Amino acid sequence: MVPLIWLMLGGALLLLEVLAPGFDGLLVGAMGALVVSLMSALTPIPTWLQALIFFASLLAGGVWMWRWSRQRSPSTHQLHAHEAGAVVLSPFDQQGEGRVRWHGQSWAATALGADDALVPGMRVIVMGRDGTHLQVMPEQALHEND
Repeated sequence: MVPLIWLMLGGALLLLEVLAPGFDGLLVGAMGALVVSLMSALTPIPTWLQALIFFASLLAGGVWMWRWSRQRSPSTHQLHAHEAGAVVLSPFDQQGEGRVRWHGQSWAATALGADDALVPGMRVIVMGRDGTHLQVMPEQALHEND
């Protein structure tokens, strides 16, 4: 009965990961729950030890993800010219916030030239990145400064 509970927990966390990918760490929790489910189905492990194994796997997975993400992308990222093009997906609001498609994915973005209207389909240049938030400028504004 207990392995089935761990299996359902792992399945629920996987489903949440698919439906709401913005929550970091759900995949690590799902994998931990599935491992504990398999272990408890194969050998008789006390419930307290199962919980300990699950939380240890969460901690180890969280530390691994933290280290991996710090190595892969620093919080502020300087872009090269070949990776700077993006396309506006939604109109930018009065605060200069909107969404762009960059490298095939939708990103939250802030317009650096807030006086220029950014409309869907317009090409913009990605000037920088802070985590998952891009700083963009209209393509023609960059060429005017040359």
